[in-house]
Amino acid sequence: MANLAALLDKEAGAEIEAIVEEARQRASSIIDEAKREAEAVAARHARQAEQQREALLVRAQSAAQLEASSMRLNAQQNAIQQVFDAVEAEVASLVSDTDRYPSVFDALLREATGAQESAPDRVVVNPSDADLAQASLTSLGVNAPVETADDIVGGVRLVYGKTHVENTLSGRLDALRDDLASDVAHVLTPKES
Repeated sequence: MANLAALLDKEAGAEIEAIVEEARQRASSIIDEAKREAEAVAARHARQAEQQREALLVRAQSAAQLEASSMRLNAQQNAIQQVFDAVEAEVASLVSDTDRYPSVFDALLREATGAQESAPDRVVVNPSDADLAQASLTSLGVNAPVETADDIVGGVRLVYGKTHVENTLSGRLDALRDDLASDVAHVLTPKES
């Protein structure tokens, strides 16, 4: 019996050892699986954090580019306005220049009257241009009364019944403003290499 008890004890010890070994292996396997899952979760969080960082960076870059474009556009618009202000100042200077303006006024009147086949019913000019208009009309052989209006500056308005033909420096500038603004903007835009 003692042999039987020893044999049973030995078999029980071996079985216990096998169960303990299997438990260790399962525990090791569970620990390894938990480590892999923890690493996967950490990697996923790291990827998400990196994606969020990249998204924030892209948004910040886009905002900076938008701000730079806005600043460039504002500077460009200011520069265009300065150009037009300078042109308007030059027009005002020309209109007050008694040496240069009479020939310009005469050319504007000739061009306006040449566009029509008949003499105008009346010619409207700035009060300061009334004598100049009368002299130019006489030299053109056009017989029309000269009227004055403060809203006409640097040119003439010819009235044919209900039709008006206006030829002024400021009117020409206004008509060309969009094209000129585009040209000025093109000159002010830096060339990209």
